Formats: sequence, C-alpha cells, structure tokens
Amino acid sequence: MKRPPTADAARAALYALGALPPDQVAAFEERLRGSATARAEVDALRTAAAELAFAAPPAAPRAEVRERLLARVSAGAAEPAPARSTPSLPDLLFALRADESWIQMGPGIEYRDLSHSKDSASYLLRIAPGAAIPDHQHRRVEHTYVLDGSIEVAGTLCHTGDYHRAAAGTAHQAPRSADGCVILVVEASA
Repeated sequence: MKRPPTADAARAALYALGALPPDQVAAFEERLRGSATARAEVDALRTAAAELAFAAPPAAPRAEVRERLLARVSAGAAEPAPARSTPSLPDLLFALRADESWIQMGPGIEYRDLSHSKDSASYLLRIAPGAAIPDHQHRRVEHTYVLDGSIEVAGTLCHTGDYHRAAAGTAHQAPRSADGCVILVVEASA
C-alpha cells in the first residue's frame, strides 16, 4: 500500500514546479540549504518535470477546443487581470561551478538548473556529439546562447557566441548537435 506524501514531499514537488505559494518559498529554501536530502529530492523532481516537457509530441487542439478558448479569452479581455504574486527570489543568486550538478534528461542530453520561478527559468544544456533534443513546443519565449560547440536549429547552424530566440508557441523540430555543445537557455514570459 502506497503511503500519502509527507508535507515536506508535497512542498518539494510544488517548489520544483515553481508552484509553491510565495509565502512559503523563503522557509522552504532555508530548509534546502540545510538538507542535502531535500536538495536531492528537489533535483530529482526537477529532472522528472524536465523529462515530461519532452515526453509527448506536440498536438494541435481540436477546432472546437480552440474556438471555446478564444471565446473565453475574448470575453475576459474586458475584465481587469487579477493581481499576480511572484515567488520571492534572493537579491543575489549564485550557481557556482563547485556546486555543479548535471541531470541526465535523455540520450546525450544533460541539464543544469540555474534559476527558476513561475514565470522564468534559466538553465544549461550539455548535448553530446550526434545527440538531438526531442521535438518540442515552447510555452514561453526562449533565449538561447551557445557557450561552446555548435547546434543546428531550424536549419541554421549556431556556433559558440551565437544567439537564437524562439517565441512562445513556436515548435523546434529536433535541434541537433553534430559536434556537441553547451548552451545557456533563458525562458521568460516576454
């Protein structure tokens, strides 16, 4: 019989997804600083979440779903947007090389989380020679900067020092690195 998750496990899952209520973030981050076990749990949950992002191929919604969504958006356009709270982040955040940990996302693809919140994320991807990132669609704007090596994106070969931006909603068809690369990715809502 499977036991229900503990409160700490539930908070770790919410934190890994950037969904922990803002008033609980600081206390949970304090707990993370003092617990290697809690940090490992959050890292494992982030890995699972990252893998889920690439697990399913993008699918277009049925026409009636799209029409209902557009009608709801149009109806709500006259209403003021509710106030949004964002998780508090420290004024200074460091991801030091001494603390470097890479998470295997798939064959030849490793991920290193740098920072994330509900509205943004920054991370490194290390792609082995010959590996490709699975097809995926962007839910946020993605800014990519090649730190080392090269990667082919949408038929364009990007080398060290090159930058690429993908708008929210665009799809990438298996970006591939013939020689291997390390890229910095920053996702943002705008």
